[in-house]
Amino acid sequence: MIPPAIRELFHSATKQRAFQQLLQQLTRGGRGPFSLSGLTTTAKALYLVLLYQATEKPLLIVVDGNKQAETLFELTGAFFDLLLSDRNLPSPEIIPALDVLPQQRLSPHSEIAEQRAIGLWKLSTRRIPITIAPVASALLRTENRDFYQQLALTLRVTEEIPLEDLLLHLESIGYEKREPVEMVGEYSLRGGILDIFPAEASNPIRIEFFGDEIESIRRFDVETQRSILKIKEAHILPLVEYPRSRALLRELADHAPDAVDRDLLAPGDLFPGWEYLVPLARPRTSTLLELAQEATIIFDEPQQIETAAERHWKRLLETDRPSPIEPEKNFLKWEELTQLSESRTRLLFQELELINEPAEDVSAAFHISSRPSMTFHGNMPVAVAEARNLIAQGNR
Repeated sequence: MIPPAIRELFHSATKQRAFQQLLQQLTRGGRGPFSLSGLTTTAKALYLVLLYQATEKPLLIVVDGNKQAETLFELTGAFFDLLLSDRNLPSPEIIPALDVLPQQRLSPHSEIAEQRAIGLWKLSTRRIPITIAPVASALLRTENRDFYQQLALTLRVTEEIPLEDLLLHLESIGYEKREPVEMVGEYSLRGGILDIFPAEASNPIRIEFFGDEIESIRRFDVETQRSILKIKEAHILPLVEYPRSRALLRELADHAPDAVDRDLLAPGDLFPGWEYLVPLARPRTSTLLELAQEATIIFDEPQQIETAAERHWKRLLETDRPSPIEPEKNFLKWEELTQLSESRTRLLFQELELINEPAEDVSAAFHISSRPSMTFHGNMPVAVAEARNLIAQGNR
């Protein structure tokens, strides 16, 4: 349980005159862009949570890179748990940028692919309070909400599902056959018993079928392989953001024959870098901003973001190694992203106040002074201890 004095300390930040003025603008329907300066990274995380708490409107924060996204995500998560843990809300999400470029002809790291797939599914199926994304992720074109909604499965006792269809879907969203199941993303089949280790699950599940009917679902222990808990339903989240199939992979290989080593791979085999080639078969028509419906868009350090976007496009256009697909099919340009954001409420977070910023660039500018603080890395005891020290020193 969080001591009341700790909550009071952080809630006192809402009394800042500049923050109250910003809230007045937002509650009156102002769309901005509004500038809020003077915030360190820790202060930004705190005010993101306080802003959501005050407006109850989702937030999409765009930052310059994966490192800043991870730092802000950890801090925001810590303050979210401190201040909103009793609200039964979905946790903040991060949608990382892919760690490879199309011309590298490599697939993204499996952890990044999984994090993106789950994040996009959650963003499409529920109201996520706070979502953080690097600008390279915000520039990457996406599918629409309906597309991501059908990636996950909910399996329930007594329901019927053809086992063959279930196995095909598991493989299409990134699960691989292993015996025995020991790690996330693996499944095995023995007669009418299907073991799956779902993403974001602490234990794998064992499903017993009678024909196509699910008779029982149990969680089981990886070490002993013994059942430990009977459950009524299980959620199978995706590990990739685009369902893969042999038919799709054959089509992509036909569209970009130079991207596949046909001497080593049979038609329909998985090949590195296929993810970037998907728009050749199915153009992507949506964006992260459109998935985050009704969200206030926050650009964290806009000048740094613009520089990162320009640097990203410079890398995309490097000609040392030709890309198998035009970059425009996968990525927006910075100007397109900012144009899309113009119909939404926009905030600009800046640590330094830019005195010479043109007045016409923002509707109103606010400043809150903050000082550097320690990084919590999601460690609640450390965050609480720091808050207690501040109270002991008379800070309230």
